[in-house]
Amino acid sequence: MTTLRSLLEEIKMGRKRFRPASTNEADMLDFQPIAKLIDYANTEGFLESYVPHKESATGNCWYDLVVVNGGLSHKGGLFLEKLNIETEEKIESIIQLKPSIYGIGIDLIALWRALWNRWKNWKNRKK
Repeated sequence: MTTLRSLLEEIKMGRKRFRPASTNEADMLDFQPIAKLIDYANTEGFLESYVPHKESATGNCWYDLVVVNGGLSHKGGLFLEKLNIETEEKIESIIQLKPSIYGIGIDLIALWRALWNRWKNWKNRKK
């Protein structure tokens, strides 16, 4: 399943044309969520512009081609940056070592930083 983030990253990298792998029914059905996600990104203002095309041969009016013109808008670029920053913050919050000793939690990373800074300050005062 394609996410909005991965789709916006592809557009940022320069991809302009999106189409199904083939014209068979399964591939056309798989492509519809991607086309709708591009439409959503455009309505949210994340794209400069886009041109969708729907097929008419089968009568299903499925999207069979979407062309993105101009790439991401400024708002789209900011949205993508915000997602990247939030992901980095989540990763940092996941990597917290907090063993509990008699109900007292210790943040080992914060303890290490505090001890390291104290040692550097003590070393600088000795000089």
